[in-house]
Amino acid sequence: MDIRPMKLKDLVKVRELEILCIREYFDKELENKWDELPKEWKENLGASNPRSFKTYLESELSFVAVEDDEIMGFIFSQTIDHVYNAEKLLWIENMGVHPYFRRNGIGFKLLRTAVEEGKKKGATVAHAAIQPNNLRSIMLHKKLGFFMDRREVALLDLNDTNKKKLV
Repeated sequence: MDIRPMKLKDLVKVRELEILCIREYFDKELENKWDELPKEWKENLGASNPRSFKTYLESELSFVAVEDDEIMGFIFSQTIDHVYNAEKLLWIENMGVHPYFRRNGIGFKLLRTAVEEGKKKGATVAHAAIQPNNLRSIMLHKKLGFFMDRREVALLDLNDTNKKKLV
């Protein structure tokens, strides 16, 4: 198995795998109501959506795990300047491994590669948002030395016209 930078030719296979992983998570959390979610909303999920994929390719910090031209896993990351008192932060957007290939160290190798390459590009800290109930992801990150502080992320969609009017 090789870990290599993600390429444009990977888009279709990575998109299928990312949606598989997202759907797996949502099925558990939303009690199998994936099909009831709006199509437009599902199309915009994940870092492999058409609006985000190019950004992650250009970052040169997104990788795939490949064997015999089969994509077994992926990680989307990029650096962001001046966040959380860090000159340059490695933002890990999403990662996943096909269920058939899990528990073989693929996620660890992908995460380690992204962190090592991010450091080479000047990142001084790495940030990954992990759901508090995703114990496998928490353990994977801790294995690499990540610190978990149980913070939740608060989000505000500035394009949502249904929200209260901003001052």
